[in-house]
Amino acid sequence: MNKFAFIIHPLDCGDVARKFSFTRYMPSPLIEHTLRFLPPIKISSITGIGSDVAQTEGFFLSCMLTARQIISLPKPFVLNKIIQTGRMAEKMGARWWD
Repeated sequence: MNKFAFIIHPLDCGDVARKFSFTRYMPSPLIEHTLRFLPPIKISSITGIGSDVAQTEGFFLSCMLTARQIISLPKPFVLNKIIQTGRMAEKMGARWWD
C-alpha cells in the first residue's frame, strides 16, 4: 500500500493550545521557545482512501514551528526542522509518487 504524508505546522500559539490544552494559559513567548526544541510529531492518521484499483493511507505530521518562527528564525535552523519532519514521514513509509 502506498503511503503519503502532509507536513503541516501551527500558524500561531493558538493552534498549539488547541492540540495541547495544557499550553492554553502559557505565554506565547514561552510556547514558541519550547517549540524550537521539540521534534516533529504525528498529528493524525488518514485512512479509508481508495478505489477499486488502489488503496492508500497517510499522516499529518507537524513541524513544530509557528509561522512567525518559520520566517524569523535562521534559515538553516528552519530547513533542518522541515527535513527532520520529511525524514519522519519516510520512516513511517511515505514515499514520493512515481
